[in-house]
Amino acid sequence: MESNFIIHQHARQYQWSGECFLSVKSFYKGEANYQVKHKLYELREGDFLILNECSRYNLTIDTPHDTESFCVFFSPDYVQRHIMAYFSSDEQLLDGKENTESVKFIEKKFRSKGPVSSLLQQGQQADISHKSQLEQEEYYQHLLAAIMYENSGAIREADRLDLKRKSTRVEIYERICCARDFMEAYFYVDLSLSEIATVAALSENHLLRCFKQVFGTTPFKYISHLRIKEAYRQLKETDKAVSDIARSVGYDSMSNFSSYFKAIIGKSASQIKQGDI
Repeated sequence: MESNFIIHQHARQYQWSGECFLSVKSFYKGEANYQVKHKLYELREGDFLILNECSRYNLTIDTPHDTESFCVFFSPDYVQRHIMAYFSSDEQLLDGKENTESVKFIEKKFRSKGPVSSLLQQGQQADISHKSQLEQEEYYQHLLAAIMYENSGAIREADRLDLKRKSTRVEIYERICCARDFMEAYFYVDLSLSEIATVAALSENHLLRCFKQVFGTTPFKYISHLRIKEAYRQLKETDKAVSDIARSVGYDSMSNFSSYFKAIIGKSASQIKQGDI
């Protein structure tokens, strides 16, 4: 199978540094941190990370309980043939004149939805590395096709940036995604624009401009929606007081919380609490 392989292990503490094939990383029942140059990716259950061939990274697992890794690696020759077939017409494939286009995958943390996430979970649950060769071959084909599909969507997002060079768009997009991941992990903290820009290794002005181009909103509005979304969930699913919920999502001022909640949800928090929806 041309040296494709899967690492499916459990660990509480683990560190590794180096580079390898194109790979997709996922973790269950725990979390892991990847450092790729200046970018930090915190992977929790259901997240997955795509890294290119030869990308040098540091992996750290340090948890009080077992973290289950499920990481799939694709050999360069296998990837190249898959890409040639992906970009070739049926006529080209029949004539043996495949398209020789190359692809550099966007490196970022993806959410736990979509075909890649489903296939990773299936492989993890079925322990695919111990299945028959034919079943493994089909699995690699389906997974790489799904990764290509996810990558196409990420490229479309990156192309929203008003920058001429594709390589620059991709690099800025990856940095903006790191900033977004940081905001999603710490939305309940009173983050400054400087802190968010530092994570992205961009100036504050550059971050604001590029974040708006890619995601159609500002960091402040993005965090506000994250906070109110979590507050809404707690109002519907817990018995906590509204004031406690407001503090838990980062609001010290009840007036600010009430104002943002009603502006985003359309009803007051007390109305939601009372079931008036």
